[in-house]
Amino acid sequence: MLEMQTQHQQQLWVLQRLHRICEATREAASTEPCLEQYEQQVRLMMDEAVSDAAAEWIRIIVQSLRTGRRFRPQEYMRAA
Repeated sequence: MLEMQTQHQQQLWVLQRLHRICEATREAASTEPCLEQYEQQVRLMMDEAVSDAAAEWIRIIVQSLRTGRRFRPQEYMRAA
């Protein structure tokens, strides 16, 4: 049980970090970045390749930024 909570907390931390990176990328750009630019910035900031799962999360985060909807990772995460 404790291991599941820790895993959930780690995933939440990563998603919040992805959100901060995407938010900063958008704020620093003079025009709306394309999805690949967000992925590239995440790759640079986290110093690792963007996995398929991370790319999907980035897509969800970018969609929330573009629509002005607040990103709440808990709404998307599977219930443990």
